[in-house]
Amino acid sequence: MAVHYPDVNDEVYRLHYLKQDRIQSRRVVRVVMWALPLLAFLDFYLLVMSDAFWAISAVRIFIFAYSWWLLKKLGTIHDLATLTRQVSMWSAAVLLMQLINDVMLPTSYFGHYLFAAWMCMIYFIALPIPVGALRPAMVLFLVLSFFSLALKVKDNLPYILSVAVMLLTSAYTGNVIGAYLHRYRKKILSAEMEIERQAITDPVTGVVNRREFIRVSSNEIQRHGRLGKNLSVLILDLDHLKQISENYGRHASDIVLIEVTKRVKRATRDYDCLARFGTEEFCVLLPDTSAEVAGRIAARARETVIALPIPFSGKELRVTASVGVATMLEGDSAETILKRAEEALNKSKPAFKHQMSSTQMNQENAFI
Repeated sequence: MAVHYPDVNDEVYRLHYLKQDRIQSRRVVRVVMWALPLLAFLDFYLLVMSDAFWAISAVRIFIFAYSWWLLKKLGTIHDLATLTRQVSMWSAAVLLMQLINDVMLPTSYFGHYLFAAWMCMIYFIALPIPVGALRPAMVLFLVLSFFSLALKVKDNLPYILSVAVMLLTSAYTGNVIGAYLHRYRKKILSAEMEIERQAITDPVTGVVNRREFIRVSSNEIQRHGRLGKNLSVLILDLDHLKQISENYGRHASDIVLIEVTKRVKRATRDYDCLARFGTEEFCVLLPDTSAEVAGRIAARARETVIALPIPFSGKELRVTASVGVATMLEGDSAETILKRAEEALNKSKPAFKHQMSSTQMNQENAFI
């Protein structure tokens, strides 16, 4: 059975591969740059010391200097737009060099057209930027190549058609392969990100799981400790969720968990980190939050959770919850602050239960 993952958008895809694409661009530029002396030797062999040789040599020297400059430039590029622009301009200059080379070399030599066909194909495959950004320069190169070929070889139609078909086929093949490689890399990234998301996400509620919460908490505790800022943790525990699951099925308890997640999100701030910490427990990381503010958030979260019944199969389920809060102390870790929040939660349960009679508790935790 095929597994389908949601595709990442183009910006995320390109940002993820930015460093790798920059390295690939440098590799391509370096190969072209060091191939230029070999091509210059071939030019000398075919043209000797003619004006055409000096004209082509001047172009090759310019491309060599341009490539040398671009190698240095690519090491400092850290954004997509600049990378795309610089590589596109350089590749267009290389195509222009090849066009001039095709015009200047003698008609009796066919090898330069074979090299041009190879360039048309590898152009889309080797350059790690969107194929759409490369197409305009290639289309212009093909049009000018056909025009110059028709002027250079006027009376040899088979020769013209052979070269035209060869260039078109190579360009089209490279375009197709290049586009496929980009789609393939995007699919791989999409699958990797989906697997990573599933590994850190609770499948029922969609919030992060215990392992990810501890990782985020550890990083935030270090950061807040370094900056001297407050940080608090809130634990919210649902009462009698196991009883609901036993009496009415797991689907009923899942409905409760999903609705509680929504309510806790409404009661907390956008930048707070909410996680399902256990079967009945939710944790909220409260950055830049003092004990006083954390207490108010905890009270609001609990009141929001128990305020309204949760509908299920035409009936209503009222849930209750207990809350514990802890604020970061010097030398705290994720484990120690969570332990204090758990202790505060356990202390709050007897006080809460003492306020309710057993009859009231059954009413609160049963379908009406």
